Amino acid sequence: MGVVKDILTKRGILMILDKVNPNDLYPTEKQGPTVLGTIEYKIHGSSEFEGAFIATNERVILNADMNGEFYYRSIAYNEIESIEVDGDTIQFVFNVGPMPIKDIQKGDIQTFVEYVKAQKE
Repeated sequence: MGVVKDILTKRGILMILDKVNPNDLYPTEKQGPTVLGTIEYKIHGSSEFEGAFIATNERVILNADMNGEFYYRSIAYNEIESIEVDGDTIQFVFNVGPMPIKDIQKGDIQTFVEYVKAQKE
């Protein structure tokens, strides 16, 4: 399991972005590598959010703090169009468009990308 990153939001709610509750996993699902950093995505006038991608053997889970609101998305491996390492950034593109993650605070970029690519095959 990854290191827990705690974020205290404007409302005083504790967000743990780079973990997934084991009860939220499918019965056959196992958590794999995780990366925590700054996700770039334009929404509501903002374009950078603290967030994490959590790979499992069945999908990638996106958790983000979007201006104090917890955002969760489940991304099936068949929705991922591409994932590549670009220096210290992961270029991640899935069915809603590009969503790169940079300024990685926790997790190993290469391990995460290799794991996701292997699950896509």
